[in-house]
Amino acid sequence: MRFVRLFWFHFKEYLSDQYFVTLTLTSTLSIFLVQYTLAYANHQLTNTSVWLQSAIFGMWSSCTTAAGSIGFERYKGTLPYLINNAYDERLSLIALLLPASTYGLAAFPLAWLLAQLLGVTTDAITFKFGFTVILLWLAMATMGIFIASFFTLTPNAITYESLIGTPLILLSGLFGNPSFLRPFIKIAQWFIPMTTPIATLTGTSSTFNWSAYFSSLLIWFCLIILMVKKINQLARMKGELTLI
Repeated sequence: MRFVRLFWFHFKEYLSDQYFVTLTLTSTLSIFLVQYTLAYANHQLTNTSVWLQSAIFGMWSSCTTAAGSIGFERYKGTLPYLINNAYDERLSLIALLLPASTYGLAAFPLAWLLAQLLGVTTDAITFKFGFTVILLWLAMATMGIFIASFFTLTPNAITYESLIGTPLILLSGLFGNPSFLRPFIKIAQWFIPMTTPIATLTGTSSTFNWSAYFSSLLIWFCLIILMVKKINQLARMKGELTLI
């Protein structure tokens, strides 16, 4: 219950920042309009990837703001108190970073609504579809938490968000599997947990590769357990928990 209360507190704080709130909305909207324009010009409005790619990209954009959450708390001067307390520092950091991916789920209803307004075909919202979205959220949340934990080491977190997020989203196969990327994506599914749910949602793969999903997810879980505490210790030694 303490974790839930802590998460809820950080979630409300996250929503109080206009940058975090609008980024997910604008990312989803911008990608949707680009996809819609291309589909309209090629008479492919029945292609469900138009809204799915927009929703997935919007959720990933929200997940990457977990790094910005570190900078936001550093700016407020509260980061040292979040890391240095009697509560497990890993759980404390997870509660701080989890709202980014949780809010990202809003990208799906937003993209679906845009599709309905503009006449784009959407997938049937079934239990299987919803379950796959939850698996995707879990993968993105885990990745976002581990990546963002490194930004306790620098006050310039937002600067590096796109440098890390863009290659990962390309290797996940969200925007197709061009021939030159296909060998990398096949390997990446064993290390990037969001690759398998994305392949299932977009129809790239007809079966869900559970082995690749759980193997890759386990790698990121282990990294969080083993590395986050060491990263925080290094940040303390460098004095990087306060605004410089």
